[in-house]
Amino acid sequence: MNHTKNNSDVVFEVTAKGFAVLRGGGAPISLQQKTILTLVDGICPVAQYVPFLLAFAPLEDTFEILEQLELVRRVGRVSEVVVSAFQASANSGLSASRLPRIDALSRGSGFSPLDTGN
Repeated sequence: MNHTKNNSDVVFEVTAKGFAVLRGGGAPISLQQKTILTLVDGICPVAQYVPFLLAFAPLEDTFEILEQLELVRRVGRVSEVVVSAFQASANSGLSASRLPRIDALSRGSGFSPLDTGN
């Protein structure tokens, strides 16, 4: 696993173990971790979640913990240019509901899948 603090461009998906935890099995996780785990869709990069989850600071650490627990896994990255533009919109004061959606399936996202070996 490549553990970096800046995961803004990383796309995560929930693992089988993660789904088991959401169904009430497996290791107990915090409410914060469970909330984030329910949002992970395998399409959106971490940057997409930040404006909605600022109360869960530090958000990056929560993704790292979920990854270490093998509840999510990295599936790819979107373009850093796309993430920077999104973050600029978020920092401009737009409400979270008005921010543009960025995801791995969008044309122009620059998504590059990671070789996960699966």
